[in-house]
Amino acid sequence: MTNKNKQQGFEILTPSYRWGFLFFKVFIMKDIIMSFLSHLKKALTLKKTEEKVDHVLKVYNGKFAFCGASPAIPTGNIITVQGREFREGRSVCPVMNGPSIANVALVPDPSVTPDGTENTVWSYFWYFDEVPQAPTWETLPTVNRSFVIGDEPSNQMSNMFCMPCKVFAEENGVSLAECFGPLNELAVPLRRALRAHKGQTSITQAPEGSPYPVGTIIPVTNNQLEK
Repeated sequence: MTNKNKQQGFEILTPSYRWGFLFFKVFIMKDIIMSFLSHLKKALTLKKTEEKVDHVLKVYNGKFAFCGASPAIPTGNIITVQGREFREGRSVCPVMNGPSIANVALVPDPSVTPDGTENTVWSYFWYFDEVPQAPTWETLPTVNRSFVIGDEPSNQMSNMFCMPCKVFAEENGVSLAECFGPLNELAVPLRRALRAHKGQTSITQAPEGSPYPVGTIIPVTNNQLEK
């Protein structure tokens, strides 16, 4: 690690339960977390030459969009993630300032915004007990829930982890960013873009009934990360 990276607030996270716990603690209860991490650890070693998580997750300290409690609206466009095409969704997310987790397989330098200016941010992840939430953007407690992927917008999902966002408004003293990411694509595994499938379980903090809630699938078998 260079001195520059230390000054910018980066810390390399090793492939252990530590980063997994941070990444998913915000969404699920402790018993589900421990089951998930057990399967995730196995899944991330399926192809050691391709799936090493060393140096992929880093902690960044600065401004970022937190989308974990937001829904998404389809834009009608197509977005390409790691070489695969998905339907695109748009989420409105509060801009936070502090530590967050970034995937450098998608964003090699988390300190550089999408356009290099303060008009944009990346959407990263962190653990919050409360965040500003739509429609008033008052700071409210987060509510963790899971749901099974189905056919309706309210039981499908979106992935906004490490996606580009444009700061466009301020409401109730909260800076808001519009973020664009794939619908029904998994945040894990970190180096491959995989589709969500009907019957899989996703986790989110978006209110129940929200369209395409931002979240990710809980892998329960290795095969789920092979599709």
